[in-house]
Formats: sequence, structure tokens, C-alpha cells
Amino acid sequence: MSQKIKLTILEKGTEQPMIAANIAIADNEKMENPAYAITDIDGVAQISRPKLGKCFYRISSTGFKTMTGVLPVGENDVKLYMEEDALGLDEVVVTGSRAARPVKLSPVTTQVLGGKQLVDAGYSNLQQALQQETPGLNIQKVGFGNEISMQGLDARHVLFLMDGERMTGDMAGNLDYERFNLHAIDRIEIVKGASSTLYGSRAAGAVINLITKKTSKPLSVDAGVRYGQMNERNYKNPQPSDFLYMFEQNADRPNLQGWVSAGFNAGKVTSQTDVWYSSTDAFYMYQAENDKKVYTQEANPFLPHDITVVSTAARPPMGIEGKEHITMSQKVYYDPIKDLSVLVYGGGFFMNTYDLIQDMTFSQANEWNAGAKVTYHVKDWFSVTGSIHSDFYNRYKRHERIDTRNKDYESSIWQPRLTVTSDYFDGHSLIFGVEHITDNLTSDRFVNRQMTTRSLKETEYFLQDEWTINPQWMVSAGVRTNFSRAFGFMAMPKVAAKYSPNEQWAIRANYSMGYRSPSIKELFFNWDHLGMFMIRGNENMQPEKNNYFSLGAEYSNDRLFVSGTAYGNYFRDKIEGVWRIYDMQYNFEYTNLSKQRLLGIEALLRWRVLDCMTLNGTYSYVNVSKNEGIQVNTTSPHAATASLDYKYARKNYRLNAVFSASYMGSKKFDVQDRVFVEEDNKSYDAYFRCDLPQYVLCNLSVSQTFWNKVKLTLGVDNLFNYVPKTLGSGITMFNVPATAGTRGWVQMEFMLDDVINSLKKRK
Repeated sequence: MSQKIKLTILEKGTEQPMIAANIAIADNEKMENPAYAITDIDGVAQISRPKLGKCFYRISSTGFKTMTGVLPVGENDVKLYMEEDALGLDEVVVTGSRAARPVKLSPVTTQVLGGKQLVDAGYSNLQQALQQETPGLNIQKVGFGNEISMQGLDARHVLFLMDGERMTGDMAGNLDYERFNLHAIDRIEIVKGASSTLYGSRAAGAVINLITKKTSKPLSVDAGVRYGQMNERNYKNPQPSDFLYMFEQNADRPNLQGWVSAGFNAGKVTSQTDVWYSSTDAFYMYQAENDKKVYTQEANPFLPHDITVVSTAARPPMGIEGKEHITMSQKVYYDPIKDLSVLVYGGGFFMNTYDLIQDMTFSQANEWNAGAKVTYHVKDWFSVTGSIHSDFYNRYKRHERIDTRNKDYESSIWQPRLTVTSDYFDGHSLIFGVEHITDNLTSDRFVNRQMTTRSLKETEYFLQDEWTINPQWMVSAGVRTNFSRAFGFMAMPKVAAKYSPNEQWAIRANYSMGYRSPSIKELFFNWDHLGMFMIRGNENMQPEKNNYFSLGAEYSNDRLFVSGTAYGNYFRDKIEGVWRIYDMQYNFEYTNLSKQRLLGIEALLRWRVLDCMTLNGTYSYVNVSKNEGIQVNTTSPHAATASLDYKYARKNYRLNAVFSASYMGSKKFDVQDRVFVEEDNKSYDAYFRCDLPQYVLCNLSVSQTFWNKVKLTLGVDNLFNYVPKTLGSGITMFNVPATAGTRGWVQMEFMLDDVINSLKKRK
């Protein structure tokens, strides 16, 4: 005869109720045929014991360690305390295999960054969070937006996904990273290496999947505001009578953010709404010295010796634009019956970009996305998912004084997908899918200088099997076929294996083939960027292919997680942008390199030094081969991150302090130019070497949470006031971090759901 038992689940330290924690109880340690329950707003759940004797439980909640144990015999009112998962080993990931499983059980090495932990660390946006937390990843502001690099590869090889779906509107492979609302992210999953088998073209280097929040509470409402010091006061007292009044106003926008996140779970219907506003201040970066170009014999064997040329004129400062944007998203989940689930979503993004060029115009961009996904489970071993995703992006030039704007860029993607998963065969997890993508781009940046539409269409099939041979061995194998009207047929295999001799150790090996078709921009673009440089496409380019190998090992226990991975990435026909100069103007041109080799190692450490203190560290090294003696790649060989996280928790009070640092080593690369050789009295095409110094950026934030309702955070970015200089030729401005020095900020957050629930209980 079953017996009811009351379970109260609280957070260790603060004794706050764990709302929507998942509870399973069974009469055997293997947790077969369990009874389930979910805690309410008081952290309480009523559940039936399977029997009066010994019973086993498993309790899980996102961001906390999974609890297992035995219920006391004869007790019907039990109180348990959950502890935060500081090492993140119980996080469930989906990106590496499209199947949900704990990160420590995944056959593919996956780094997970928790959204709550990133906000608690004081990061203001996604760019800052990724750069401070991910080894070898660098995102920096440049003259035309943002530039990302990772493991020696640029943004064209790093696929950004939002809940597993692609986005459009990239420039040189880079998206408007401001569109990503850090406060709406549940977690970020990063899979490095070629993932083209599951995600197709552009996943040749890495996949970064942003998983957004889905509330599990009956009601969840969070809001906040953040204000930071201005970067630079460009105009002290603009007047409406000034001809450039709007320009002067926009050049000094406040560093301000505000956000609201609201959701409810009503059983069959769950809703999640997120809105985020942000504005940032424009500022200048100044030249350290006059242009200095060093033409080396290594890059130019025909030279009689190294030649150094120093410009007599100082280069003007580089303006880092300010931005103002708002991001909105809405998701509705509907589960009418046990085996059917429906998701409908949509979102929008609006942004103004205020540069420091007095041309009476500024840039505007907007983006809309929408889609639907339906999953039907046939019994417990077979499911079918159909989805359609669309994304539309537009960019305009807006006049500062007249209410007019001209569209100069429009892109869209349509992507229907059908996937079938099956666990019918013992130990096997199969997934089969077919998807089609249509990519359209309309722009005046093609050869004819007219608003012209270009399209690329691809249809892809993929199949993968994850085979759990026994508790020690897991093997994942798959293949994707790609058919493009422009480039024909391509097949991309992968195989990964995981060996775990015990619960502490795991060894992973991986081989995968990557594939990337030239984008529309790489094929057809031909435009002048404000007279500063030209971007030139190449219609004769071929798709690039790469073979990725990696071998890694990891060790973990309750207090320590450490992992190391060695990899090799071998490219053929690699699509690369190279700098050249004609008629005294720089040109960024796309071309196929015959081959390129990248070798590297990465290490990651998470150590819970004390119950209240966690140390995190990463290190990345990459060696990129030269192209006929020329260093084309602009990646730093060495990069590292570190953070120290201190937590103090008492009833109705929480203190959290985070110190973080990111290190980027020096970098050298070559740029084509012309040089005059006195001995020959002639000018030659030659390469000068850019040599950029290493740097460290450090941040500090301290937050206090009162009654789990109000959170106050104070922080300092760039703690030691590192201010880079645009060294050398001006081309180096694309390879230094854009920071105006030390800046303080204050942030206030409100957890309104607890207030609302408290009022309901009083009534």
C-alpha cells in the first residue's frame, strides 16, 4: 500500500525554496518505474512512496547538483537541501549530438556557460562574457562592427545558433552580437572542431549554441537596470541650434541597460517573454606613434635586408561607434497531450549605430525571426520533429536631420527541417534528418552598384548513431550529405569515441570532416568602405574542406574538474580574406588558399578550493601554418582566461564576488603593400609585418542579494586601465581590443515573482 510523503526542497545556505525542482522516487537503486513530482512555490511536493520500506530518490534542478539518496523509513515529512553545481558537470547539453544528455556523458567535448553565472559575474553583454570565459576566443569592436576569432579561425567558421537555429545578417561572417540578450539565456554550449555532420556549412570550426530560458515556475518575473561610466565625453554642451546637434547627442549616448524577463507555466501552456534595451557610448582610440611598417626578409626573400618605413604624418584616431538597441522575444510552448509538444516563437531586434564621422547619417538595422516546431513521440522509443525557421535582416542609412532612410542591405533565410529519433535498438540512439536552406541577399555592394538579389540554396541529409556499448565505451558516428545548386554534392563523415574507465576519468577521441561553401558576400561583394578600404569578392572560389582530429582527457570529482585536448585542423582550398594594397588603398580580398594547417592544445580547470570559493582557468595554444612564408592569419598563438568566484550565503542574504581576467598573447601577421628599395631604385610589391603586443583585461564585480528579491551589483571593467593604441599601419586597428580604460558600473535587479507569490499566499 502506497503512502504519501511531503518533501521540502531548499537551497543550501539561503534556505530559499527550490521552485519547480524535479523529484523521482522508486523502490530500487536503478530508479526503475519511478513516481514523479515537481515542487511548488514553497519548494514542497507531495509524492506517493512506492512501498513502505526502503525508497530511493533523485532530485534535479537547473544549476544545482543532482541529489540521490535513500528516504528515511517511517518519516513522512522530509526536508532536503540542494547545492549549487559550481563545476557544471550535471548540465544537460544538446549541441554536440542533438540528443539531451549530461555534459560529462557526452561523447563530444562541450563547454557549457550558465546564463545565470554569466550575469552574476557582471558581464554586460554576450561579447564580453564569451571573451572572458572561453579559451582562445576573441571578440573585439572594429571600424565596421565586431570581429570574432577562435582556434585560429574567424567568424566565417564559427556557427552561431539560437536554440539550434541559424541567423542571418552577418558581415564578414560576424553577426550583430548586440542582438543577443544575455539575460534571456539559460546556457551557452560551445562545441569546438568541425561539426558539419550535424550542422552543415559554416560549422567547420565551432558551434556556439545559445539556449534561451524556459520558465518552470508557475510565475517568473525578473527586471533590472544597469548604468556605467561614459567612455569619453566628445561634446560637452550640445545645443539644439547647432547644425550637428543630433550627431553630437548621439556621440555621447549613456552606457545604460534595462531588461524584463517574464514567464508562466500553467501546465499545458508555458510562455516566456524577454525584452532588453541597451545604449553604449562612442569613443576614440588614438595612435601611439606615426605609422611604422617593417618589411622583413622572411616574408619578402627578394629584399636585400629588412626595411623599416616610418610615416611623417600622424594617423587620425579611430572612432569606436556607439549603439542603441532593443531586443524582444516571445516563446509559447503547448503540450496538449503527453506525446505531443508544440513550440511557436518570434522575436525582433532594432539597432542604431552612431559612428564619429560627421556625414549627417548613421546606420540602422532591424531583424525579425519566427518559427514553429512540433514533436510527436510514438511510444517511448520513437519521435518525429518538424520545424520551420525564418530570419529577416535589413540595414539602412538614416539621415540625422531629415526623417528619411535608404536601405542598402537585406538578407533572409528559410530553413524547414524534419528529424526522426529512435532508441528502439538497445544501446543505440539514432537520429535522421533532412533540411533545406534558402539564403537570399539584396544589396548595392555588388559589382553593378545596383540593389541586386543573389541566392544560394542547399539541401542536406544527416544520419547519426550514438552507441553506448557498455558503461565504459560510447561511440558516435554519422554522415551528412550536402547538395548545392552552385557547388554540387558533398559528404561529411564523423566518428567520436568516449572511454570512461571509472566515474572520474574520461578519454575522448574525435574525427570529423568540415565543409563550407563560399557565402554570397565572399562570391559577389565589391564595395568601398568610406574610402578606407575595399572589400572584393571572388566568383571563382571553390568550397573549402577540412579534416579535424582531436584527443582529450578529463578528470573530475566533487571538487575538481580538469581537462586537456590536443587537436589538428587541416584545410584544403581554405577561403581566406587577405589584405593587399593598390593605388594607396587597402583591399580586403577573398581567395582560396591551397592549404592551411592549425595545431593546438586547450586546457580547462575548475577547482572548488573551498565550499565558498571556486577557481576557473583556461589556456589555449594554436599554431597556424604560413602560406608560402606569409603569415595570413591574425590569431594570437597564446590565450588564457581565469576567474575567482567567492560565494557567501545565509538565510535571506547572498554575497557573490567575481574577479576575472583574460589574456591575449602577442600576434604577428603580414599585409601586402609596396616598398621602395634604394639599392635598386625601384618599388616592389612586398609584405610588411604587423607586430601587436600582448594584453590582459581584468574585471571585478560584487553583488548582494536581499531576501531573494533585490540584487545590487557594483563592478569595475578593465580594472588595471589597459588602453590599447592603434599601432603601425592603421590596418592593425582591426586587431586590438576596443576599450577606453577603467569603467565602473552599478546594476540593480528585482526578482518580482517571489514578491507576487508572497502576496498571493497572504490573500
